[in-house]
Formats: sequence, C-alpha cells, structure tokens
Amino acid sequence: MARRKFLQFIAILIALTGIMYVMISLYVSSPRRLIFGVDKRSGAVRTAAQGLLFLPPHQFYRLSFETSNGSAVRDGFTWLRSKEGVPFGIFYRLRFGIGRERLPDSKRLVQEGWSAWIRARVSEAVSVVAREFPIEQLTAPTADFSRERELLRAAVARHLAQSGLQVSGFEIQKIEIDRDALRDYKRAELRRNARGPVGRVALFAIDGADWELLSELIKDDRLPNIKALIQGGVTGSVQTLQPTIAPLLWTTVATGSTPDRHGVLDYFDSRGGELVNSSSRRVPPLWDICDAFGRSAAVVSWWTAWPPLENSAAVFDLPVLSADQAIYPPELAPLVQSSAIPADTITYSQISRFLNITAAEYQNALAAAKESDPIIIFRSVLAKTWTDHRAGIEIYRNRKPMLMMLNWSGTDAINHIFGPFHPPMREGISSENYRKFWPTVTNYYSELDREIGEWMRVISDQAPDTTVILLSAHGMEWGKSRPDTLPQGGSGLFAHQGPGVFIAWGNHIRPNRGSHTLALYDIAPTVLGLLGLPKSNDMPGTFLAWAFDDVTPIESVHVGSYRDLITARNFTSAVERNTAPVRARLEELGHIADPNRVAMPLQTTQSRSLTREQWGLYAYYNNLGVQLMEQSKSTDAKDAFERAIGLNPDRPIPYLNLSVILFDKQQYSKADEMFQQALIKGLPKPENYIVDFAALYRTRDMTTRAISLLRSGKELFPQSYLIAANFGSALMAGERYAEGLTELERALALRPTSTLVLNDLGLYYYQKKDPARAIDYWNRSLTIDARQPDIRRAVTSVQARM
Repeated sequence: MARRKFLQFIAILIALTGIMYVMISLYVSSPRRLIFGVDKRSGAVRTAAQGLLFLPPHQFYRLSFETSNGSAVRDGFTWLRSKEGVPFGIFYRLRFGIGRERLPDSKRLVQEGWSAWIRARVSEAVSVVAREFPIEQLTAPTADFSRERELLRAAVARHLAQSGLQVSGFEIQKIEIDRDALRDYKRAELRRNARGPVGRVALFAIDGADWELLSELIKDDRLPNIKALIQGGVTGSVQTLQPTIAPLLWTTVATGSTPDRHGVLDYFDSRGGELVNSSSRRVPPLWDICDAFGRSAAVVSWWTAWPPLENSAAVFDLPVLSADQAIYPPELAPLVQSSAIPADTITYSQISRFLNITAAEYQNALAAAKESDPIIIFRSVLAKTWTDHRAGIEIYRNRKPMLMMLNWSGTDAINHIFGPFHPPMREGISSENYRKFWPTVTNYYSELDREIGEWMRVISDQAPDTTVILLSAHGMEWGKSRPDTLPQGGSGLFAHQGPGVFIAWGNHIRPNRGSHTLALYDIAPTVLGLLGLPKSNDMPGTFLAWAFDDVTPIESVHVGSYRDLITARNFTSAVERNTAPVRARLEELGHIADPNRVAMPLQTTQSRSLTREQWGLYAYYNNLGVQLMEQSKSTDAKDAFERAIGLNPDRPIPYLNLSVILFDKQQYSKADEMFQQALIKGLPKPENYIVDFAALYRTRDMTTRAISLLRSGKELFPQSYLIAANFGSALMAGERYAEGLTELERALALRPTSTLVLNDLGLYYYQKKDPARAIDYWNRSLTIDARQPDIRRAVTSVQARM
C-alpha cells in the first residue's frame, strides 16, 4: 500500500513538472531564442522580447527560433528552376527578425505551417534573381550569380518584408542540381545547336617520352612509324606540372581539371593509404563524359580508370603492375584474357632481343627471383606492354569506340632503370651493367614503335577518320648529368626534366613544322572538340586550333562542369588492390620521394688548383668568419671572409657569408653584389637562397629590393615555382596587384598543388571584394590540406558575411 502511494506521488510530481514546463514555455521568453505568436484570425504578432508572454494555443500560432547576434537563424532547402527550366535546389541560411506588428499573409502561415510557408516565400524571392542566369552560372563558384550576393540578399529582404519579416542575412550554402534533368537538357541543346563528332580519337600516352631521345632514335632509323606520324602531322612541346607524379599528370590529362579540383595528388590516397583509383577522383574523365553523351569509349591502363562507372566505357588493366583480371564489362573477359602474356612465359629468346645477356644470366636471375633485379623488372614491364597492346587492339576491334585511350607506362620505367646505360658510356658507369643493358632503351622504344605501327594499320582499316595523338606528360634527362646508377629512393623523380611530347596525325590535322607549346590542360578540350562536345567552364585549357584545318570547338553550348552531369555509380570491383607490390615497384623506380624538383645549378666557374696549405688557410679564414659572426663581431668577420675570398675566389660560400655581414651593416647594394657573386660561383640550391635573401629584405619592409632580387631570380630560373610564388607574394605586398596576380597564376601553373599560392590568390580576391572567388581558392586549398584552421576560419567568416 505504501509502495502504491509512493508511485502515485512520483507520477503526480512528474505531471506537475510537465505542466510547469508548458506554462513557462507559454509565458517566459529566453534570451537565446526568438519566441513570438501570430494571431490566427487577425495576424497580429506578439513577441517575447523580455519578461512574461502569454500565447494561448487556441488563439496564437506559436513559433520559436534560436538567435545569433540578435537575429533568428533558420536553415532550409527549396527547389527552383534556372533560366532554361532545369530544376535545382538550394540549401540556405536565413537571419531575420519581426518587422511588423501584423503579418499580412498570416492565414497562409497558419494553414501551411512555418516550414512550407518560409520555403515558398524564399523560393519566390530567389527565383526573381535565379531565373536571369543559365544553369552553369548558378553552379560555378566564381560565376556571376555567386558574385551577386547583395542583389540576392536585397531581393530576399524585399520579398519577405512584404510578409512581415526583417531580413538581416541570407546565405546560399550549397546548390544541388537535378543531374539527370541537366544532362537531358544539355543533350537536347547539343542536338539543336551543335555538330556531331568530326571523327574518332585515339589518345596514346607514352609516359616519359622526351624529344631528345626520340630525335636521336629517329635519326638512327629505329622509330619509322613515329617518324611517319611526325612527317604527316603536327608536333608540339607539352608544359608539365610539378610535381611530376604520374597519377596527378595523367588524371589532369583525362579530366582537363587542375589537380586541386580533380583531387588526385599522389600514388596513394591520403584517406586510406590505398593506390589511387576512380573514387579518389572528384571530376569525371573523358571516357565518362563521352559515355554520358553517346560517344563510346575504351580505356587501357590509365590512372583512376578503375573501377569504372556502371554501363560505361570498356576498361582494362591497372597501371604499374599487370592485373589482367581488371576487365569491364565482364563479358570482355574471355576475349581479353586470351591476349594476356604472363611474365613467367617470356623466354630467353624473347628477352635477348632487348637485353645483352647470356642464357645463363637470364636463368640465374629467374632462379634468384629478386624483384629489384633489372632483368626481372624488364620482364614484367615487357609482359605488361605486350598484354596491354594486344588486349587494347582486341577491345578496339570488338567495341569500335569513338574514343580510345591507352597508356604505355613501361617507357617511364625503362627510362629510369636502363637510362643510365644508354650510349654513349659515361665515366662512373658500371662496365658490367653497361654490357648487359646498353641496347635496352633503344630496343624497347623500337618495340613500342612496332606496336604503334600495328595500331595505325588497325585504325586505318576500322576508322580512317581517326585523329591519333601521341603524348607524354613530361620529358627526361638524357644528357651527361642524367643518373649514372639505378634509382635509389628519391632519386628517380629528379630525372623528370623538360617538356613532354605531342604528336597529332589524321585527316583533320594541319601539317606544319612550326614550334608549338601546349599545356596538359589543353588535351581534354581538344579531344572533346573533335568528338563534338564543348569544354566545361572549369577546364582551364583551350582547343588546339593551330593543329587542325577544319575543326572548331563547340561554343554554342555551355557546360558549367561535367561533374554536374554524371550520375552513374561505380562498378563493384572484385579486383583486390594489394598496395605492397605496387609500393615496392614505385620505390624501385624512385617515384616515392619528395616531389620537390631541384633546379639545375648555375654554370660554375672552374676552381683554381690550390695546394693543401692554401686550402687549409682558405678553410681557416672562412670558419673564423663564421665564428666571429656568431659572436656578433661583424667587422672582424667581414675581414676574415674577404681573406677567404682572396685565397680562393671561385668558392661561393664566402661570398654568401660576406653578403649577410653587409646586409646586417645595412650596406645593401654591396650585399646584393656579393650575393650575385655567390650565385655566379655556383651556390648550391640557388633558388632557396634567392627566396631566403628576398625574405630578409621583406622583414625590414624593403619590398622593392626583394622584388628586384626575385625578378633577377626569375630570369635565372624561369621555371622555378618557388621563385614565382615568392615573387608574386612580394609584388602583392608592394601593392603591384596586376603583376602579382600574373606571377601567382604562373606559380600555380607550375605547381597546381601549392596551398601557399591558392591561399595568396584567395586573399587577393578577398581584398578586391570578390568573396566568392576568394572562397573558391581557399576551398581548393583545403581540399589539398584540410589541416589549415586559419583558412577554414576565413572561409566560415566570409561566408557568414555574404
């Protein structure tokens, strides 16, 4: 009995607490909330600004919102239509207060409910502005619509004021497009306004091919098919990007997007440490774009092609290592697998065509099975080369694609492993290795030329209207300064030097022998133009008009981003990507390393012959000067460095040390003179020293001198990202904005993954009162490195004020 009474007491207590809570919510306001009621009959507004407020439910429609800085905050979503009638949705944040004592359309508010009512009002207001813009202008982060924030806020404020709300802020947080509807509209627009393809396209990547080597082999009559393509077509030099990492470069070619936009920056995905694949890529490649617009495609051994989209292009193989089980669609498997050449089936008679080794040496290598053995590496490269070639031709004959893309990745491996032994023999080269491997580079490229000849015969039979493009994304060092040993750790990437190769051949090519320069970004717009498709607004490249006689790019149809048009999901792949052997192979090639490219040093003067005593005396005075510097005895240190220079005037370090002393003494002109002498004498890592010395001037607010020094550095190292980035930053600091913008954009072209440059560009556009473009650059920087709290705060702050 006592227990029952106790339970009844608890129940009554809970009920009273609930009633008190309801009464408090009806009567008492909160400083963190905007609470108001709308009279259901008259529309009169009663606001709980402070104190007690009674809002009887039978009379008032009660509303409560969280507040920030004195305004109510409400997030919402609504669907709209663009100028063309394409549906799109916006996620928005509205900041508001009550602007009237009575809401004119209170009956609609009460009948529809707040969410439906405010969604309709916002939709009506935004539509007034949005219907003036085409869909690609609505979605591009730097387009006109994004810059019309004040116009948009004014339209929303004006419209909601008629309903009794006082708008203090309106921010579009995200725009979501009905991709299927947009793709259907663009397809119809292409049918109405554009032409069809001028022919098919075959794009062959020859990774690491260099004009110096090709020219040498052509003169030796070892590349007859490539020579014929050059003579009947057009050639150019391809400006590469830094760092010269294969997935970054070839994904840039395939998408036409900058690396910070397509998201593939290295061999391994930073999110999980796996080898990069199609899920690492944030924008669609050429083969998916073609498929979306009815142009069939086939892809062999291209970075980020696997796994493909469902019902998409035919895809075979993965780069780096052969994986002949990576086949899509699955029904191609019987055809393609019959073309595979397993590495363990390659005989000595086949390998001896490329390597100058004995049968015993080949068998010993197979018995040892050492993965780093050049013979074993070559065998696997050759197996992959033959497999990809044979499978690619079978897929081409079977599918008859409008776009064929094949990547011969073996050339880069051959360059790195066997390039040191390519004739002529140089001092320091192992004579034993030279005997084995001196013909390998030439013979492998000759084999590649044979395969190109076979492709040309097949293409001529199947589709004579095909434009054939041979492309490399970077060159190689083939001079005396090229590596003289097998790659070790980080040494491999340093051999990636100079521009890549571009050769185009076909019925629409304008043959000429002129000197042409192009960017990797230009390939995708050119391929799309040949296939009757427009480039998108987020592709920085251009159609290579100088290469074609009767082809013009599509300009009557505009696409904001092809990312908005691709809706299919990735094919569920059963292929296991074991990263361990891939990582091992990349290490063997020297590709897993610091991507920073070290510039070639300046021409150094020949050091005079010194006796041991003279060398000792020179070293003594230079070291003495350093000690005196540390003791702040600058005058004595200056004398010591001058004595060291007098004893050995061809060494750069004393000049550098003396320039620092003169700088501290504020003898800036003499300091500059000594620094220039240090550069002339062969100062190691000169780019870094130029940047550091310019930074010293900037610490003393001597921006003009810093600019002058960096301008000289640009003349010495025109392809240096480091100097371009700091030169642009110094020009901006000196309020020379036009020049600074040019240099920063040049630096970004040299290294698209530079968060430093992206952040500086964002700051520039923010100062120029273009917040949308500033946010775009900052967001691009955050996609590369999310660990930038200051940049993230800047984005949040600017968005809140937009």
